[in-house]
Amino acid sequence: MLLVVLFGMIFYIKNVETNAAEEELQGKVNAFYGKIKIRGDKYTIPEEIEFYNDGVIISVYGEDGSPVTGSIPSKFPIQTELKDNMYQEIEEEGQSWLVYDKAYDYGNGKVLWIRAVSNVYGFERIAGRVTAAVGIAFVAMILFIAGVGYRMLSAALNPVDTICREAGEISKGEDLSRRLTVPKARDEMYRLTVEFNQMFDRLEESFEAEKQFSSDVSHEIRTPLAVIRSQCEYLLEECRTDVEKKEIQIIMNQADKMIQLITQLLTISRCERGGEYFQMQEFDFGFMVEMVADTLKEAAAQKQIRITTEIEENLILCGEETLLMRMMMNLVENAIYYGREGGFIHIRIRKEGEDIRGSIKDNGIGIAEENLGRIWQRFYREDKSRSNTTNGTGLGLSMVKWIIQLHHGRIEAFSEKGVGSEFIFYIPMS
Repeated sequence: MLLVVLFGMIFYIKNVETNAAEEELQGKVNAFYGKIKIRGDKYTIPEEIEFYNDGVIISVYGEDGSPVTGSIPSKFPIQTELKDNMYQEIEEEGQSWLVYDKAYDYGNGKVLWIRAVSNVYGFERIAGRVTAAVGIAFVAMILFIAGVGYRMLSAALNPVDTICREAGEISKGEDLSRRLTVPKARDEMYRLTVEFNQMFDRLEESFEAEKQFSSDVSHEIRTPLAVIRSQCEYLLEECRTDVEKKEIQIIMNQADKMIQLITQLLTISRCERGGEYFQMQEFDFGFMVEMVADTLKEAAAQKQIRITTEIEENLILCGEETLLMRMMMNLVENAIYYGREGGFIHIRIRKEGEDIRGSIKDNGIGIAEENLGRIWQRFYREDKSRSNTTNGTGLGLSMVKWIIQLHHGRIEAFSEKGVGSEFIFYIPMS
């Protein structure tokens, strides 16, 4: 819109300058004719009359168009046709002139031509200066509008940025009790923030109810499972046939699996609700990993999977040793469960800066790229058909991530379907 206004102003200025130049030429011609003395059919041009005034050159022509007196600009084409009461723009050798001719009847049908010539450059220079001034004003106006607009938009969008940042922090963090900062002005941003906070209230209530339900159900199921297991042990002692022993063993194995699941659920539930105290102390993380690898080599050997380790010495870490051992066992067990027969699992533990960097790499069945972000969810299994064929509870990786976060670390998963997976974690040493 400003550009349209700018070009409109330039067009208007040029028209005004042109009209002003034409009016000036006409006025000069009329004034010059007024100084000529007319007597009957004779005229006399005074000697003191000026043929040059304010950049306008006057010349007089007879009735037949022949020059009588006056001046013409240098390089002006003398043969330029006389046209009564008309304006002409003449160009010659790179120069431009504005010409105005007027024929005056001074008696008995006799005509006296008066021509006024002005260099167009003068008018163009004035128009150019005005145009430049308008252009500078236009640029200044654009900068002013841009600056004011930027500040206004920034002020208007700052609450939106604050909402986005705080909502992102809440969604990425573990503390759902946080709320968005409510703006002081009761405008649209105020209402949006209040609605978001009410949504977070409902989400927090929902999560708390889920945690409470998990805890209550786990407690309620734990006792009957213990009874089932003890009865299975008693029946195993009293069984007389191998078939009976086999069936009861299956029941007891499933009960053990349920007890393991309930134990993990209770641990996670107590920790999330702040009901668990952890004793952080220094220990040799590398030695602990070696113990885990040795413990699980027998389970891996059943699938002809070879476990190898590459562990630096003296990796002293301050943390909860029992939980970190569970974390490592879950990662290695996960690699065994989803590994290929005759495959490998390589464990590499080393120091990197102020962190311990751990890597568990296998050549198992792998995970599809679109499912990598979901493997940390509780009870999630990518391959549903393997749910009943493995001893996993579906909580292993969820617990791994929780234990890593408890120690202020982070974990990443890299995988390719049909090729293998690698889990990499970083845990601060202090």
